[in-house]
Amino acid sequence: MTVTQLRELAAAEYEAARDIQDKVDSESRGMTEQEANDFDAHMNKGDEITGRANRQERLEKAEKKLEEPVETKSKPEITTGERIEVTGGLKFHRYGQLRAFKGPKAEINAYRAGRFLMATVMDHAESRQWCREHGIEIRVQTEGVNTSGGYIVPDELEQSIIDLKETYGMFQANAFKMPMGSDHINIPRRSGGVTAYFVGETDATTASDMEWNQVELTAKELAALTRVSASLADDAIINVADIIANEMAWAFAKKEDECGLDGDGSSTYGGMTGIRTKFVDGGHTAGYDAGTTPCTAWSHITLADEIVTVMALLPAYAIAGAKWFISPAGKAGCFDALALAAGGNTTLQIAAGAQPMFAGYPVVVSAAMPAAPTNGTVAVLFGDLSLASTIGVRKGITISSSKERYFEYRQIAIQATERFCINNHDIGDTSTAGPVVALVGTT
Repeated sequence: MTVTQLRELAAAEYEAARDIQDKVDSESRGMTEQEANDFDAHMNKGDEITGRANRQERLEKAEKKLEEPVETKSKPEITTGERIEVTGGLKFHRYGQLRAFKGPKAEINAYRAGRFLMATVMDHAESRQWCREHGIEIRVQTEGVNTSGGYIVPDELEQSIIDLKETYGMFQANAFKMPMGSDHINIPRRSGGVTAYFVGETDATTASDMEWNQVELTAKELAALTRVSASLADDAIINVADIIANEMAWAFAKKEDECGLDGDGSSTYGGMTGIRTKFVDGGHTAGYDAGTTPCTAWSHITLADEIVTVMALLPAYAIAGAKWFISPAGKAGCFDALALAAGGNTTLQIAAGAQPMFAGYPVVVSAAMPAAPTNGTVAVLFGDLSLASTIGVRKGITISSSKERYFEYRQIAIQATERFCINNHDIGDTSTAGPVVALVGTT
């Protein structure tokens, strides 16, 4: 039996002992006599197998050292990936540039996330033991917010997903973010303020009060499903963690933007109503411009007519944090085209391309925004989204897996879930524009 096989058997025995301890801890009691005997038996068996593994490893190392030619002892290891040293003597390799994990500890964090995935997704006994020894909790989500169960991902993996969502997602990065301690919360919102009055020498001061209402947030569960090979090598887990984090973050951010922009209140959008949908429902006409007829192509939009008119609609209090929100096609076909056509450009400026600013305000590009203006729908948004919209985030991204779903393909299904809610609560009405205004296409 190999050293690896022995260590996996030992890890299984230690895990069985841990399960007994976790059970009595969760029930706030001591062990029964039978449980204590079983606990000791598993620990003793694990220690025995660990000892066998250590002796086997020492023997193999000694034999290998004796067989190794003297002239080849200093020959460097040959590998196709970049070698990374990990605290504790561990070594692994990274193949290609990481995308999801950033910063000075990117490789280490990706490796820790990969070990977590090996432990939970691949049911790898050695990785489960490694996680316990290195402070990675394999926590099962049993709270009512996730009835299907799953493992709460470690901080290293969750933070990379959150960071990527803010990179990819229009609402994650720009709406007001509210952590949710429960599935349903109400946030107080100031709807009116104190009024000042001129008074005469003997006149009483007219009283006025601050007015408040509520912004309601009800978290909805969102799930993303992908699959990985069931025969992953240990040396590939760093890249697997990177790929999974990237794909899940992109999927979550895309759906969040679709709900926040185009939601119609149906189950397809988790019951959420999008800001583009609200603008054209007849109750928010003060906050948009229909454009000069026709306005069904990016080339129809002019700086003097549509752009300046939309900017003029925005209230003064929203100007400081204002941004443009547009699709990639809109940025190229409208903003970049207008900027490049303007007089005074130098050769270097044209060659460098348009910067992510237009008319002095940052440009946020979202693939969820429309590819072209269409009649009666919002093509461009302008304003401070943090004042108009709130995204409620229920703590905890979870991962669950199934070895049966794609069994015939020798693949494992991986499902990630999160809970969130978007409420577009302030976009004005028929007489007053809100902190976000819009350009609507027209024929």
